[in-house]
Amino acid sequence: MKRILLLLISFFISFSIQAQNVSPDEKVTYRDLDSLQLKLHIFKPEKMASSKGAVVLIHGGGWNNGSPSAFYSQARHLADRGLVVFCPEYRVRKRNNTTIFEAVEDVQIAMRYVRKHAKKYGANPNKIVVGGGSAGGQLALSLAFIEPLTDGIKAKDYKPNLLILFNPVMGMSKEGYAHRLVAKELEEKGRTWQSFSPRQNIHKSFPDMLVMLGDRDKVIPLPLAKDVQSKCEALGVKCEMKVYEGAEHSFFNEGYWRKKGYEKGTINRWYYETMQEMDDFLVTEGYLEGSFEFSIPEKAIYPVRLK
Repeated sequence: MKRILLLLISFFISFSIQAQNVSPDEKVTYRDLDSLQLKLHIFKPEKMASSKGAVVLIHGGGWNNGSPSAFYSQARHLADRGLVVFCPEYRVRKRNNTTIFEAVEDVQIAMRYVRKHAKKYGANPNKIVVGGGSAGGQLALSLAFIEPLTDGIKAKDYKPNLLILFNPVMGMSKEGYAHRLVAKELEEKGRTWQSFSPRQNIHKSFPDMLVMLGDRDKVIPLPLAKDVQSKCEALGVKCEMKVYEGAEHSFFNEGYWRKKGYEKGTINRWYYETMQEMDDFLVTEGYLEGSFEFSIPEKAIYPVRLK
């Protein structure tokens, strides 16, 4: 597995505007670490959906890098649909010389902040969806099973009510992702890689989840993902899985075509399809009302690997 897969940063557009033109309505500090202030990038709806739901979207980047802007277009769409959305910053290796441990610690505290302040934004603290892409998917899943890493908080403070996962890291075993690095980092913290690996920790109180991934993803092998789905089903946990034929890791990003060598101006059809899947799932789960259909440009294609 090439190390470049650790460094993926997502770039998105919404169905109508470019990501670089999308910006949050507010930024607030949820954690002050002296020389570093970690913020939530917040997108507010003009009118809340009747569910009064909230969404937390966690960017990927292999716990190495990345930015909340990776999910700005998804966040804006969901806010336009009536949900308040939070995109958290968290510490990463390249910027902060940290490990997966600190990343999990930060998202626990970010989620606690969202739950504690949900009513301020018109949201129900017990209707919080957590989404994530790649390593951000592992961080989203981690909120359902990793014990508190900071004194003074409890698991109920950060447990998600629903999960939406874009090619999430679901296991860190040798056949999974970043096994050696994660195992080394966690051993130094007195932990095991198993304790942070979703596949090893599925339990019956996991929330319902939607998983979207490509069948050619080398970071998230399909057999591993299917095994997670089987474990969920055996425990009565809903794990809806959508597999996209021909798609590799990060296929859901608007700019995925660049990675595949396509010319400028190529439109990624998978971007729209995963947005549609997300919206439909939230309707099914009662967080959004009514149907919404994305208008997919006629020139949109599936940017599969070029020979």
